[in-house]
Amino acid sequence: MKLRRMVALGLTVVTAFTMSACGGNNSGSNGSSDGAPENVGSEIQTGDNLFDANIDPDNTKKTDETIVVQLNSEPSGLWAGGTGKQENETAIIDGAIFDTLVHMDRKTGDVLPALATEWEWIDPTHCQFTLRDDVLMTDGTLLEPADVVYSVGAWLEYSPNTDTGKFLVGATDDGDGKVTIEFNTTAPDLLNMLSWSNFGIVSEDEVNALGGNVAADKKPLMGSGKYRFKEWIDGQYILLERNDDYWDDSYAGYFKEIKLVFIQDPAAQAMGILSGDAQIAYNMPVSMAATYVGNENVNVIVHEFGQNSRVWYNMGPKAGATKDLKVRQAIDKALNFDAIAQVGTGGFGKEVHSYFPDNSKYYNEIFTTEERAVDIEGAKKLLEEAGYGDGLDLTLVGMQDQEAVFTVMQENLSQAGINLKVDILDTPAFVGAANSGDYDLIHVGDFVDARYPAICVFFKQSCIDTFCIGGAKWTTPEIEEALNKFIEEPDEAKAKEEAKEFEEMLKEQMPYSNTFPEMHANLTAKDIKGYKTIERGYIDITSLYK
Repeated sequence: MKLRRMVALGLTVVTAFTMSACGGNNSGSNGSSDGAPENVGSEIQTGDNLFDANIDPDNTKKTDETIVVQLNSEPSGLWAGGTGKQENETAIIDGAIFDTLVHMDRKTGDVLPALATEWEWIDPTHCQFTLRDDVLMTDGTLLEPADVVYSVGAWLEYSPNTDTGKFLVGATDDGDGKVTIEFNTTAPDLLNMLSWSNFGIVSEDEVNALGGNVAADKKPLMGSGKYRFKEWIDGQYILLERNDDYWDDSYAGYFKEIKLVFIQDPAAQAMGILSGDAQIAYNMPVSMAATYVGNENVNVIVHEFGQNSRVWYNMGPKAGATKDLKVRQAIDKALNFDAIAQVGTGGFGKEVHSYFPDNSKYYNEIFTTEERAVDIEGAKKLLEEAGYGDGLDLTLVGMQDQEAVFTVMQENLSQAGINLKVDILDTPAFVGAANSGDYDLIHVGDFVDARYPAICVFFKQSCIDTFCIGGAKWTTPEIEEALNKFIEEPDEAKAKEEAKEFEEMLKEQMPYSNTFPEMHANLTAKDIKGYKTIERGYIDITSLYK
């Protein structure tokens, strides 16, 4: 992931509602081999403590130390296969205590062996895996194909409508340490998806010994991961302990214990790092993390993770003015995408010109910089043609961490005669409002770093009759056909061409406006190294060391 370092204005960019640029659109390289970014321009502020993810070599030492990691909130459970819940914090912890059939190298994108030593596609929907014969589960038994069959069944039973279950048919024990998983769709990147932490393998005996699925969700002492569950004190912390029977002898877990504490206030998170009470502050607001660039007492890590934010226009059954193409085009012309990106990324990112991130192999420049330029007069003309020459009132639903972005949008749109009311909600309320379809605009991103079957889900035909996150989206059978063709295409070069055709179709109808790449920002203690990521840019808490 290329880290962008583009702003010298710090938090003052928040007030720059009408400016056309905020410190330039240059981007730096990953910098020197030790992770320190190089100075890429006189107007750019960098610091020796500014790092990207996935750059450090692997740790080779074990100690008896404990690391304290601050997460934003406490998960409701710890096993997605048991209850179907998969929160961000659940994914992070699952990535430590459960192992998957395959792993992903997040730096190269390569699929690597894990619990499976090799695999073979029998046909486009059946993949046979050969399992390792030396993997110990927590109860001391060896991993068997039956454990994979059971785990797949749990995903199907408890998560049939999520990324975990919706693309699976089942699994069969083929004997001789082999198991075949059947999928209900074709997609080259299905194996990539199987590396996600919610596809961790457990055994039925382990779950039953813990008291069943619900009990296992709260006390998941099972699986074969690099760490094992040790303790959960409600409202305070979750404690994990290094698995000294881990099957991969090349892995060295530096910390004997990982203590995960729950701190929602980012200022309190930062104080925890500065005081030495914690070593990691995960997923802080980028704007706050940016203020610590140059601070000699901490490291700042900022990275993209394959998700672009967008303003989605309601074109569903409850849509109002935004059902009119000219209204959508007017909004697009009035928004200052450069200023929005500078605010939304804390100056580390820039406006995006494609549905896909610009470091994706499927990236095509669909919009040019000129097309992204502000055109207030053009916006006013389109509104007048649509019958809103006297002004227009619209409502946007958004989340708390984007409040500064919405202030910029309100200022932009007011110049074209659009009064934008913003409803800023916490996560549960946001999901409820989004699913209801009672809004004009919504600001939300979706994860598109690979061609998972769930990619671009808002364009699935099912989002017409039922509401998805973001509400019902505009689509046609032709659009979904183009999307499925892109997902299933085995040739990468051709897939990129098909991605462009898909986006060009969307550009004509403008169901959304791209805003900026979403970022993860984190603070670490000065001596911490090994910051690596798992799916969706979540932190790999097993790779950290001093």
